[in-house]
Amino acid sequence: MLLAGRSRRDLAGRSAAISTVYRQRGNSSRALLSDDDALAYAVARMPATHEAMRHAIAAALDACPQFAPASLLDVGCGPGAAAIAAADLLPSLRAFTLADRNGPFLRLARVLAASAAGGGAFDVLTLDLAKAPPLPKADLVTAGYVLAELAPQTVDRIVPALWESAGMALAITEPGTPDGFARIRRVREQLLGAGAHVAAPCTHEGACPMPNEGWCRAPVRVQRSRDHRALKGGALAYEDEPVAYLVLTRAPPSRPAAYRIVGPAVATKAGVTLQTCGADGLTALHAPSREREKHKRFKRLDWGDAISNQVLGG
Repeated sequence: MLLAGRSRRDLAGRSAAISTVYRQRGNSSRALLSDDDALAYAVARMPATHEAMRHAIAAALDACPQFAPASLLDVGCGPGAAAIAAADLLPSLRAFTLADRNGPFLRLARVLAASAAGGGAFDVLTLDLAKAPPLPKADLVTAGYVLAELAPQTVDRIVPALWESAGMALAITEPGTPDGFARIRRVREQLLGAGAHVAAPCTHEGACPMPNEGWCRAPVRVQRSRDHRALKGGALAYEDEPVAYLVLTRAPPSRPAAYRIVGPAVATKAGVTLQTCGADGLTALHAPSREREKHKRFKRLDWGDAISNQVLGG
């Protein structure tokens, strides 16, 4: 047990210091200087980064149920959250390569993520994306909360390399902020032009209809452990992590949704209204209370969910 005998007060102090560096637009090279720093980060942030990537991959699997990669490259892996999320959902994975420039992160990832490999091939690789190194090939490439640490010109140079590395799919998550979404939208524009297909969250491959003052994100529910609450000073047993994400595939989705919900549902006595994005742009879909079956289906949907034509019918 990595936390056995560790001072929660010390870890909380380290977590707060790390958060301060990131809020000042620092990166992991400045924020995490020791194994204790990496452990503090893992307790405070790893649950959210894990759930963000899990949400992205699960959404892509809904559109591409046949997706079964055998190998994974987790770029900017941190303590290994994205690799663990992928292993949770993709039993086909047999080989895992975790890459990061931060030594404490890599040492912790070797401990935390190796067990998720389930006996498959597992390796860690020291790699600094800012130096534009050659990337190993893998069926699935993940980049969780990575682009925010790079200069914009570096992102433009690295994104095609990430796509070239991905034999089947590339999954990227970023903070669900205007800046995070702007990076995601830029990646979408770059790689659709390179022949990629969008598996999630978009249900179409036309121009993004989100206005400049808006941003697309999904709130992901994260369950907090007692240690998680202690380090973050939170009282609730959960938190909601807003995530902007994109999963691109070489093959087009075999079961694309019609719409994706891009805002909170509005329920009144008259019915349920969902703000959605689809091939026809941003659209408000309404299920009147009098249409009982459709109304019941709409009430089960939430922000971030996909809507199929079956849900719309009836």
